[in-house]
Amino acid sequence: MVSRAEIDRLRLEADTILTRFESVEAALEQARSESGDHWETGTLSVTLETPQGDDIDVDLDLEADPATNAQTRYDRASDLAAELERRQSVVGQLAPLPADPVAYLLCYHLDAVGSNYPRSMAGHLDATRDQVEDLCERMETAGLVERVEPGTVKQRRAKAKQSDEVRQHHTYYRLSREGDHLLRFLDEREGRRNVLLHLPDGRRIVSRLARGGPDYPRMTAEELGMDFEYVRHMYRALRRVGLVIEYEGSTIKASERKLKPKAETHRKHTYYVATDVADELLRDLED
Repeated sequence: MVSRAEIDRLRLEADTILTRFESVEAALEQARSESGDHWETGTLSVTLETPQGDDIDVDLDLEADPATNAQTRYDRASDLAAELERRQSVVGQLAPLPADPVAYLLCYHLDAVGSNYPRSMAGHLDATRDQVEDLCERMETAGLVERVEPGTVKQRRAKAKQSDEVRQHHTYYRLSREGDHLLRFLDEREGRRNVLLHLPDGRRIVSRLARGGPDYPRMTAEELGMDFEYVRHMYRALRRVGLVIEYEGSTIKASERKLKPKAETHRKHTYYVATDVADELLRDLED
């Protein structure tokens, strides 16, 4: 996992090696003239005083000179810093979106119907009206949704409505261009990867499925101590993004469900499993 702490450690070691150049050079020369385990590992462990006056342990490449040992660390730190910046910029594309599974579902709903108002969206998403109204306001401020111009909303522009034309007694919302771009980003591998970082408990739930096999929302909520409605929305959002899918079999074998193995489980609930893409992304995050 790329971290700022690792980058800082590498740079501190490099600075220390150059600051203690003569001591490092003497230690390497002495080690090369002596037998020992350092010949098997190719590294020499030494304790050096940093420019700030603290002692740190440094593993030196036995075959490299002090300058090369330092430069190797500078180069590695630069590579990690670039990778960290890249990952943070990608995650940043999701930053305007509230870290709430219903916010994800709201985006996909508006993409499908064109425009709608909070009370109607709450019914479609099995969410509370207050929650949807709050999310709409926050997402409007973030630039992800926008209010529909005053007047009438034609049926073709509001597919959730059944009448040919409706008066705007409600505040209608639609996706903005930024919201549309965000959904396109979620279709990409990097977008899905960052959902695991952006959505609270997303990585935890997907990891549970990847490790333990099929599970359903109520069981997940009970075993992880989470609110059932929240978990239900999490599964729906993760499915829309493409990180989980519904389990299609009518029965679940013990070899498939390690969380609560039985000889055979007959489906009475909607079970979910992690997708192959999710498995790959979890391994990527663990590296």
